[in-house]
Amino acid sequence: MKTPQSDNILEEVYEALISDKIHNFDHMHIPRSDVFYARNAYYNYSGEWVDLDRMERAMLKEGFLEAKDCLDPKRVRDWEHNYRQYDEDYK
Repeated sequence: MKTPQSDNILEEVYEALISDKIHNFDHMHIPRSDVFYARNAYYNYSGEWVDLDRMERAMLKEGFLEAKDCLDPKRVRDWEHNYRQYDEDYK
């Protein structure tokens, strides 16, 4: 399992290079560029800033990404439980 990254991907890359820990790249997940563009568009539309993992997960659920492109695609995020309850209430 790859470890979740922060939104500071560039800083993580620089840190791995500076500390000469190239093996850190094996554990680093960098989302597709579509995720960055979609997140920025979402922010411009809504004014709400979401983290990369949440945007990537939403794009996966909506069919815009494949599971192979996502970090831990089968892992349910904590915030998803609220949506699952919402779905159950409105079936």
